[in-house]
Amino acid sequence: MTRHMIQLSPRGALIYQLLNVAVALLLPYILGLLLAALNQLPAQPLGVWAARVDSFTEQTFKLLLLTGFLAAGLMMADDGSLTGALGRIWLVCVGASLALSGFGQAPLAEGMTALVLLVALVWSLRLRPSSTFLRCWRIGLLLAAQSSALAMLGDQRLADLNAAFQVQVAFVLCSISVVFWLIPRYSRLDRDWADGGLRITGVLVFLGGGMISLGRLIMPAALSLAAAPLISLAFVLLASHSARALRNRNENATLAPHWIALATILWLVGGGFLGALSVQPGIAEAMRGTDLAAAQQWLGGWVSLAVVLGFVNEAAAALRGDNLRVTGYAPFWLIGFGVGLSSIVLVCRGVLQIYLPDLAPAAELELMLPLTRVWLICQLAVAAGMALYAIGFWLRRPRIRVVDG
Repeated sequence: MTRHMIQLSPRGALIYQLLNVAVALLLPYILGLLLAALNQLPAQPLGVWAARVDSFTEQTFKLLLLTGFLAAGLMMADDGSLTGALGRIWLVCVGASLALSGFGQAPLAEGMTALVLLVALVWSLRLRPSSTFLRCWRIGLLLAAQSSALAMLGDQRLADLNAAFQVQVAFVLCSISVVFWLIPRYSRLDRDWADGGLRITGVLVFLGGGMISLGRLIMPAALSLAAAPLISLAFVLLASHSARALRNRNENATLAPHWIALATILWLVGGGFLGALSVQPGIAEAMRGTDLAAAQQWLGGWVSLAVVLGFVNEAAAALRGDNLRVTGYAPFWLIGFGVGLSSIVLVCRGVLQIYLPDLAPAAELELMLPLTRVWLICQLAVAAGMALYAIGFWLRRPRIRVVDG
């Protein structure tokens, strides 16, 4: 298959390089995801290696998201004076972080990631003019760096709060900056409308996500009752803005709107519904350590990943100068149904984990096994979707000629 050649500026080549890295990171994430899923079987084939596999998978997932967010920040900046230094530093960080997490040195990997993110933020401060999209992106990336630094600490309660904060606040702020920046590209709504929408939803999502994170510490009943409607309102307003843009589509032929639609649905379920429930003291205590909490984190993480996958579609098409799909529909449907069904199964498993220890403690593993098998099938669908996405992207990748003019 002959690849066509495109001409890009150094900035465009750097962005495309980051897109390649983000897609390449799907492959180790698939491996880690499947190995971690197999360890849910009663035999637990990974044994003592389970903790390292979980750490490697989590670190790969974070690096995948952050790579996509860095590429998005470069496109938002629209600065033609960039060099490849940032890309080389990030590549070294990705390789070193994966190696460290694989050898059980996750705190060192988190610290290195936080340091490189701070370097990227300091670099971004010189960019002018600074748009609302870029400012929201900076805040999200700063909070992501902060949460990576806090992940080096060993306190379990703080670790739970920090993990929720990273997914529900830091990554979400980066994600909505990308979503609203993409809106004028696939919708008839203009940049001013997207700018105003981001200002409103950014504040509400920050407050709502912050409340969800604080729910890990078991808030007082009065505060949790007040937080629930705020959380629901934040994500409903975010969904309404996204839905309006999706209803007013232009001639954009990429799959970016499809991925944004998937992210919107997951936001409503994972943030608006489960988020409002998870801040209630009794429910929060019951969810701790069960698959109900895992379902909320899973949905929250996939919101950001769906946004990144949509951005990769749009950015690659824009850099290539065409209006075509970069990846196909099969990955989208496999991932969409796989993530949705696996979340339902996790919720069912979580409910059983709450009640079975009291009702039938001896038969808990046996009763959970059918759900575990269904969940494994859903994980296979998600993995297959990501693999097809990576294959489709790589088969359509162009040869790049860098020009300075």
